[in-house]
Amino acid sequence: MTATTFNLDAAEIATSTGCPAANVARFWPDIQASCLENGLTDRASIIAVLATIATEVGSFEPINEFGGDAYFTKNYEGRKDLGNLEPGDGVRFHGRGFIQVTGRSNYRGYGQKLGVALEQQPELALEPQVATRILGCYFKDHGIGDVARSGDWKGVRRKVNGGLNGWDRFNSLVERLEKATQAKGDALSEGYIGPGVVELKALLNAWGKTHPLPKPIKAGPFFGPATTEAVKAFQKTHGIEPTGKVGAKTRAALEAAVHAAPAAAHPRPASHAT
Repeated sequence: MTATTFNLDAAEIATSTGCPAANVARFWPDIQASCLENGLTDRASIIAVLATIATEVGSFEPINEFGGDAYFTKNYEGRKDLGNLEPGDGVRFHGRGFIQVTGRSNYRGYGQKLGVALEQQPELALEPQVATRILGCYFKDHGIGDVARSGDWKGVRRKVNGGLNGWDRFNSLVERLEKATQAKGDALSEGYIGPGVVELKALLNAWGKTHPLPKPIKAGPFFGPATTEAVKAFQKTHGIEPTGKVGAKTRAALEAAVHAAPAAAHPRPASHAT
């Protein structure tokens, strides 16, 4: 399952997409959190998110839609299909964010879902945590993760764009991100997201029933600091260099130790460590 785990850090994402490194470093943590919140926890889904952002916004940041008040009025004022029924709605609810949420109805809908007063304060759609949560929610609501996992990248683009505008760039970004993730191999380390991490945590928690872990580990797809410390503890116990990274040697030793260990009499309590 490691081949379905997303394994790039912010610098590697910036290199793969050609987007400004400073912006990727700034926004990746919120994008990552939104992916986790919305169940986008496999390699294909996260590549779809990143390629979409880098296609829609080359600067890799939430932006105002291009155009001015005259443009917004001409294209959006009085649009019942967008819920723009009050004077000035065309300007007030112009596109903002990573995927340009547009129209009073969309601002109201996402505001209600996220618990944010977007209809009253539409400029909040430019705030990093809000913009990334809107993006993740959109992907979840439209089943884009399932489409990405099926390998239908044109389908992903259509669900975001409504057509294939920007397809060449999007497809190129997908290919570059896929190549970068494959080049890193199957080892797991802190910051990774995916099914491989879920499996690793299950093994560590099983081993932890007979060997105290530095901190309890919460089951889930994110490889956090508590998981790193648990890996280091296991590696020290088994004479492996304590890097906190899980390659073939550590994985094989962990599987062997878990299969050989007797069942613990008392399970460890749940925790919120990662």
